[in-house]
Amino acid sequence: MPCSPIMSWPPPAEMDVDTSDLWTCPVCGKRFVTRNLAHSCGPHTVEQFMAGKGPRAWAYWDRLREVVATCGPFSIVANKTRLEFMVRVRFAGMDSVSERGMSFSFWLKERIESPRLRKVVLYGRTDWVHHVRVVSIDDLDDEVTGWLCRSYQVGCQLS
Repeated sequence: MPCSPIMSWPPPAEMDVDTSDLWTCPVCGKRFVTRNLAHSCGPHTVEQFMAGKGPRAWAYWDRLREVVATCGPFSIVANKTRLEFMVRVRFAGMDSVSERGMSFSFWLKERIESPRLRKVVLYGRTDWVHHVRVVSIDDLDDEVTGWLCRSYQVGCQLS
């Protein structure tokens, strides 16, 4: 079954976070906290992003999705160059994937230190985006799960 540009996982998911006030782009259906936010507008899908990828690349994506699902219900937002996880806002996403590995990033309100992080970028005063590269499915372990679940809480915008 093809994935829509925005799909819930695990389907059907009832989120405890109020998303009723989000603005929906009338062209592509993507949802945002800010009205008319500039974005990659288009009917992109997971399948389009993953087109031509081999079984190991799909295994990385499936495992990342499973890890995020342990944090709570979410939506997947497909873009031309990235697959994002969203609750109220986008909190993490897969930037690239191949048979050799996967790069993804996640948003926290504080900087964390780890030799596993490739890059950490500060946006504004308190928004830190952490970039990770994994080269084994086993790299998506309890530590990464913890980071992504903390990021999930940021995505809920509860604080």
